[in-house]
Order: sequence, then C-alpha cells, then structure tokens
Amino acid sequence: MRRKKQRRRAALAVTAATTLISSAAAWAEAAPAAAEAYTGSGPAAQGTADKIPGFHLTFEGVMVNLSNPPVLVGDTMMVPARALLEGLGYRLEWDDAEAALTASRPAGPTLKYWVGRQEAVREGSTVYTLPEAPYLDEGLLWIPLRPAVEMSGLEVLWNAADRSVTVRDPDTRIAFSVGTRADSGGYGTPERLLDYMKREMRTDIRFTLIPPDHYREKVNLMIAAGDPTDLMLIARPYDYDDELFRSIASDLTDLLEDFPRLRALAESESHSVRTIDGRLYGIPRPFDSQNAAFPVIRQDWLDRLGLATPRTMDQLYEVLWKFAKTDPDGDGKDNTVGLTGRLTVNGLGSFTWVEQVYTGSPARFAVKNGEVLDAAAEAGERRALGWLARAYENGVLDPEAPIVKDEHVTERLLQNRAGAAALTLDQAAALMADSDLTDKWAPIWVPLPSLGTETTEPVAPWNAEGSGTYIIPRTVPHDKAMKILEWLDQGLAMQQSGEWERVPGMEEADRSAVANLFGSTDLLQSFGSPVQQLPDAVRQRYEETVADWRQASYERKTLPEVDRVLRNKEYIQMNEELEKLKVHVIIGKATLEDWDRHIEEMKKSDTYRRMMAELQALLSE
Repeated sequence: MRRKKQRRRAALAVTAATTLISSAAAWAEAAPAAAEAYTGSGPAAQGTADKIPGFHLTFEGVMVNLSNPPVLVGDTMMVPARALLEGLGYRLEWDDAEAALTASRPAGPTLKYWVGRQEAVREGSTVYTLPEAPYLDEGLLWIPLRPAVEMSGLEVLWNAADRSVTVRDPDTRIAFSVGTRADSGGYGTPERLLDYMKREMRTDIRFTLIPPDHYREKVNLMIAAGDPTDLMLIARPYDYDDELFRSIASDLTDLLEDFPRLRALAESESHSVRTIDGRLYGIPRPFDSQNAAFPVIRQDWLDRLGLATPRTMDQLYEVLWKFAKTDPDGDGKDNTVGLTGRLTVNGLGSFTWVEQVYTGSPARFAVKNGEVLDAAAEAGERRALGWLARAYENGVLDPEAPIVKDEHVTERLLQNRAGAAALTLDQAAALMADSDLTDKWAPIWVPLPSLGTETTEPVAPWNAEGSGTYIIPRTVPHDKAMKILEWLDQGLAMQQSGEWERVPGMEEADRSAVANLFGSTDLLQSFGSPVQQLPDAVRQRYEETVADWRQASYERKTLPEVDRVLRNKEYIQMNEELEKLKVHVIIGKATLEDWDRHIEEMKKSDTYRRMMAELQALLSE
C-alpha cells in the first residue's frame, strides 16, 4: 500500500509538471486566477473589479468596488467614475450645464472632468491631457482609470505577462506571499518575525512553509493550479525545460541591476543557478555546500567502550559492530544497533554517504577531466553495496531500515537504540537540546571527520543539489517584483551581517523561519542553529570537524543540469530499476553477482548509451 501511494504521488507530480507545463499558454491562462485569488486575501481592505476580456484589474489596499466591469476604448481602460472616485474617498458634484463632474475630499486634490473633453483639471489649475475623453453611457460617466488614480496619489502597476493592472496605495504596506522549503523545521507561524517585517520593513508577508518531503510535488501542483506564491523557492530548477521555466518565472536580468548582492547570487557557481540564453531567472538561496547528512556518532559510547574516533570505513564498521554487540548503553539488554537510517523504495536514502565515500563522487553523475562519469557503474559502488550488505546481514545496520520513516529514525536515536546515523549538524545538535550534557550518562552526538577507505581519499559531506532558487512568477507586476527583491535583499543582508540575531523577542519559530527564508553560507553560524546552543566543549568538536571537512574535496564536480536529461521516461524507469536493485542487494534479496550482471547489461543497452551521450552533451552547451 505504501508503495502504491508513493507511486501515485510521484505520478501526480510528474503529470502536474508535464501538463502544466506543456506550454506558456497554459500558464498564461492560469495567471488571472492566481492574481484574483491573491487579491481577495490579506489584512488590508481590498476592492474588486470584474475582468474585461484579456485583462485583469485589482485594487490592493484600496476600498473600490466597481459597479460595472471596466471597458477598453482603444488602449485605455475606462471605469465608472462614481464607483472609482467614491471608493477613493471623494465627494462628487455633477454640473448639468457644463456636463462636468467635480470630485473633492478633505485630504486630497480636487479633480474635474468634462464629458467629451480629453482633459481634466487638478486643484483648479493643473490641466491633464487624457488618453480618451470621458463619456456617458446609460446614465454613468466613464473616465480613464490611470489618470484618475495617479492624480489621487495612488500607483498603477501593469504586468504585461498576464495583462493585469493593480491599483495600490504606495503608503500601504506591500503585501505578498512567499513559499519556501522548511529545511530547518519550525512549521509554526513566526509571529514576531511577521510583526518586525510589518513595522520595520513595511511588508505584509504571507508565508507558506512546506516540509521537505514531497516539496517538489507540492510546488508543481501549486503551479499547475495557477496559484504560485509571489516569491517561490524551486527546489531543483533543472526539473523544468527552458520553455516551461520561461513560462513560469520572470526574467530578472534587468531588475537585478539595482541589487548587486542578489545579482552576485544569480551569477554564482551555486548548484541552483538557473539561466536561459544568458538571462537570469532565479536567485539561489544561500547555503553551505557541506550542509548535508553525514555520519554522527555517540561520543559517550565511544568513551565507555574505549574506542577511538573512526577515520576509515573499516574502522567505522568495527566501531558500529561493537555498538550493536557489546551493550554500549549498559542496560544489560541486546537492544542496540550500530547504524540506523532509512532505505527508500527507490534508493539508499540515508545511506548515500556510503556511496560517496567509496566512489569519491559527490553525486552519481559528476564530471572529471571533461568527461561525465557514472559512479553507479564503477567498482566503488559495488564496494559500497558490499559494506552495507555485510552490515545489514550482521545486525550492525538497523534491520528495520527498509520500512522506517524519518521520524522513526529520530525516535531510535533519542531512545538510545542506535549509535550512529547520517544527519546534518543542526539535526545532530537538536538531539541534545533537552539533555543535561553535564550528566556523565547524557548522550553526546558528534559528527565524524572526513571518511575514506584504504584505497580512496577521505571525503566530507557534500550537498550536490543546492538549496533551491527563488523565482518571481510572471504573474507578479514589475513594480511589485521590485519591492519583493528589495525585501529579499534586505533580509539576506541582515542574515549575512548577523543582524537578525539582534532583533529582540525572536522565538524558535521566528529563528527557523529566518533560516528557511534566507539560508546561510556557514553551517556553524546559521541564525537559530542548535549548534550555537551547545556547551563550549561539544561545540568545539563540531567546529574542529567542520575545519577537517574544509580540507577534504571531491576530485569530481557536480553537474546541476543533469535533471534536464534524467526526466526522460525511459531513463526514469531504467534508473529506478537500478536503485531498487541496490536495496535488494543490501537486504539480501539479490547478490553482488546479480548487481554485476545488471550493470553490464545496462551499460550495453541503447537507452543507457543515449543517456550518457546526452549528459556528455551538456558540457558543450
């Protein structure tokens, strides 16, 4: 049943991304619905207006309700004068003799219009030439929208991508929505952060914090429904082809001229950079490339058993064997395993670091000396599977790894049932958040230094996917996009300078939201990181380990564009079969000899050869 549900979710996401996403036209049709849904929410008073064919008019922070739908005269949007001007707070007087309308209000300019005259007067003297003359129709006076709004001190924002017009009060807080992946947890509402942004940044933000599990599927469904957030994190930007990505995301190249910090991110070597024909379509969320899962281990168990910190896979195996067989917690029961984690239906899940150590590659497909190599087809992969299969057979590896969920892994660690697992630094530090670390029996979780084998150089954790890239959907008007970029730039600057840490009253949900929104380029200094709350001696171990990681490097380089090729249905099926076989080898349903035969057959297949040729071609683009 679980497998059926997982396949159904994956199929739904692929279908949504493919259908949606088959053309720019599909997005353009969805855009008005997204804008309309957005306009109807938020704390500020909102007005409404029916659409005219091909256009969409909304009022933001202004209480205007048009009595009749707008109409076009030439290229000018005409609206009922009474509904518009009274909604803006004017008192109206009609002069039959002049066929003129005068609009006045206590704290604003007086306006005057004449039927059939292509001009208007402001404050009795300033004459404005109108794009079209006001006219009467069925007892209503119709006037051009833009001049009336601008003479009243409001803004008119035009978005050519979806032919929408937004009228807003420039003195009202800019309101927009942000969707991001909650990598740091903390799904609660960050009330104090929101209050600070309203007060100091004059922004009214609506957060959508989505858990990492199925994040990509959720975002694809939001896009397919025409309901993206105004600033949205795309987890893997190369999931989408060029045509599709252009239909979703705004071209930010010219907009970023005013934001050097954001432009530097968009032009960086981040895994999440997304460019098309030299144009910039996303702003990568800052991240530390070594902020990835890697083995953490119970230091108190090492000390109790008189064991040294392992530096090779053989040494690690011996330590984990003793954790599983020699009662390291001293309770007199045979209830511990050396290494826990989660094997997924289609891959190694928590144990991908084993592949990285044995293959020396940060990802399955990476580049060395100008050639794309497949680590899964090399001898190192076989050795990695052999190590895991041996650990599983001998009870060193958690026997429930094929069926547990992530939350079950955490429970095992908190219940003293496992001595090691692959976690990020924040996740490891969080395990000790409620412990009295001065107690000699308290669990002490520390990250392992770089790991190697007798034939390979040590490697460190490596995030080959990046942290995602922020896009501004094409439905967002130009002026609003500029406000969003200004807010993002300010938030990133505060993260880099540590200013968020000095904002008073911030609680856990607020600190997590800051980390999720603005990322961090230093995994030890991320605002709100549990590592910062550790006792000095333990935190020093973390710092020493990170310093060790910084000395290790991968000879091969990642290839972010790989997803552009691997979304081919033939390749998806072939690679899913390969990942399933990995799991079968580990749990004893298949042998290493079965693996060898499968690899040889795969390498000879036309499908595999086409895939590798297409991956190689990426390097020449």
